[in-house]
Amino acid sequence: MDLNAAIALVSSQSDYRVLRRVSLSDQHVFAEHDANEPLGRLAVIDTETTGMNPDEGDRIIDLAIASCDYGMESGKLYQVVARYEGLEDPEFAISPEITALTGITDAMVRGQRLDEQAMVRALDGVRLIVCHNASFDRKFLESRFPRFSNVPFACTFTELPWSEWGVGSGKLDYIGFRFGLFHDAHRARADVDMLTAILNQRVPGTEESLLGHLLKSARAQSARILAFGLPFESKDAVKARGYRWFKGGRSVAASWWIETQDVDAELSFLKQYGCKQPGVFPLNAKLRYRSFDAVAEILNRDEADPL
Repeated sequence: MDLNAAIALVSSQSDYRVLRRVSLSDQHVFAEHDANEPLGRLAVIDTETTGMNPDEGDRIIDLAIASCDYGMESGKLYQVVARYEGLEDPEFAISPEITALTGITDAMVRGQRLDEQAMVRALDGVRLIVCHNASFDRKFLESRFPRFSNVPFACTFTELPWSEWGVGSGKLDYIGFRFGLFHDAHRARADVDMLTAILNQRVPGTEESLLGHLLKSARAQSARILAFGLPFESKDAVKARGYRWFKGGRSVAASWWIETQDVDAELSFLKQYGCKQPGVFPLNAKLRYRSFDAVAEILNRDEADPL
């Protein structure tokens, strides 16, 4: 029995699953482009870093990009058209915990620098950045390369309803497993390839691609609602509804907050719990996943453009 026949046999048995290693070529073709459909271009990006917060001195040490053409109407992923990957020396020792997680050592990054011009070439024509944790990756990308501050972002972790689709975890390797895929996790190139392959999968029970679903979310308008002046005794109610705590920043006071597309319903809810001065920050893909202060300052300058 040859390998393909063996795989088909095992795959047909309900007691077994077959996982395929994700390995995308530099010009990987997912499907032939329909010449009648307009093309868009996105970039899947992942970073590995020395820690969680660039404002506290953490730095990117590994970065990968896969720019892809897709159908703007169908949401089909067609082809990887450009790539970049590189390491960068943070100019301080990488912690043992980060080395254990990523496999990246001080020796590997010593003297290395990310090539911004090569990145610009890889990003030519890109109109949307896709990350699996955009709020994390975006702040590091903006800190290192300010050009990312005015680019639309989409997040596969927060914008795709994994639990509704029966996927019990939002971790990238687990999502891949549920779609029959595996990879060598926690290096930027491997994670980019996994996320790109996942975008090419179908929403469970439908013919819609995961990318198509994500594009609808990225194009939607939403708002960040901040519950300024919420009575202390109402904190458990908003927390149960999904609000999170923001500790305050340069220009935005501390408050409970949530992002929603149904602003009226949220304001009605807050009114019931005694919030008399809620803040409403309109969001699109250019503003989503940016910091509270950055969003407030941009809105105050009336620079929020639609996607």
